[in-house]
Amino acid sequence: MNTLSEAELTDFVKNKAVKRLNIVQNEAGKYQIIVNLTWKEGDWNLVTTRKTIREWASLDRLARHIRENYGIPPAIALSLQHSEK
Repeated sequence: MNTLSEAELTDFVKNKAVKRLNIVQNEAGKYQIIVNLTWKEGDWNLVTTRKTIREWASLDRLARHIRENYGIPPAIALSLQHSEK
């Protein structure tokens, strides 16, 4: 699993090295960011300082986090988990 920190992602967005931010809802219903970079292949998971996947319980809070910390990235894709009812 490729990982990057908040500081690295902030720097990459500022330097226009981010191709796309993928917001993915996991099986627990939480949201995480998976990044595609312009200069490296593959998906990069945003992690905390303790090297665990950074997750948000609310899509609103995640959107606010993106606006406040990264500005407007080039593209954002959203993948929601299918729920059985």
